[in-house]
Amino acid sequence: MVSLHLSFLLSLFSLACSLPHSPAAFKRAADGCGASSPWTFDSTGHANITLGDRSFVVHIPENYQENDAHAVVLSFHGYGENPQNQELISGLSENGLLLNKKGIIAVYPLGVVGIGRDDGDAPGPAWQGAPYAQSDVDDVAFTKDVVAEVSGNLCVDSGRIYASGKSNGGGFTNILACDSTASSLFAAFALVSAALYAGAYPLSGCTPGDTVPLINFHGLADTIIPFDGQLADKENDAAYVLPNITVYRQDWALRDGCATTVSLSLTHPFTNTTLKEWGCSSTDARAVVRGYTVDGLGHSWPSTLGLDGGVTTFNATTAAILPFFDAHVLP
Repeated sequence: MVSLHLSFLLSLFSLACSLPHSPAAFKRAADGCGASSPWTFDSTGHANITLGDRSFVVHIPENYQENDAHAVVLSFHGYGENPQNQELISGLSENGLLLNKKGIIAVYPLGVVGIGRDDGDAPGPAWQGAPYAQSDVDDVAFTKDVVAEVSGNLCVDSGRIYASGKSNGGGFTNILACDSTASSLFAAFALVSAALYAGAYPLSGCTPGDTVPLINFHGLADTIIPFDGQLADKENDAAYVLPNITVYRQDWALRDGCATTVSLSLTHPFTNTTLKEWGCSSTDARAVVRGYTVDGLGHSWPSTLGLDGGVTTFNATTAAILPFFDAHVLP
């Protein structure tokens, strides 16, 4: 009788182990769970954290729970900007935003002041991969340190850490997606008006550790980073060569094991917007590249509020980026 009972229990255990687990419900708690954070947050949920000679801003949601793992979104500012501007235009710290039904921990790193562009502008904070960034700054290592620091001091779902960025920050987000080790830290990537100079590996030099879910937004009226690309800047500097965005998206599709033909094409998911998606694997849901092309939009983060200089009929963060992130979790 005992042996029969034991055999029955073992059968139940084997059956339970074979059942599929829902990615939406699965959480991997980080070291910072179960204890009060040593960081001091102000009344708006913000903390400015120093990490060596670098810094980043963290925002925790109103419903942050130290015993419940939360998703994290890193968002990288454009050239000459700062964490506060990136927080404003992305809206990632707004109340009520959820990933996996929990409030989001938003992280805004600060770039190092670069060497300046060849148009005479004063140098501003920049990210690795741009010709105006300092060549000896390792922003990939800094980002890994930021992820480790946040995970060690807050309750983080390590399977739901995401990277996003605009312009130079978008180009750097592509570097993270292309890095064989950094790419494995993030469940998905979002690039807005990305400055994809050669140093950001838009077409070559990109060696991700696995398939990469990537979503990209670009305006057809962008004169800073033209949708059709450019051979050089106005000073004829070849360091400023940029790829055609459609070619860039197709290249990512090939890298994810897809064909260059789109599997989904929607003419108007939003007004004046075309969506094309490359999703090519019946067994790997992470093999997907999604591109939004916005007619009439300049060098801006799509928003109905126009906080970044351009008004659209949709908010990229809430209408597209967060749903895309929510669908992807690290295996």
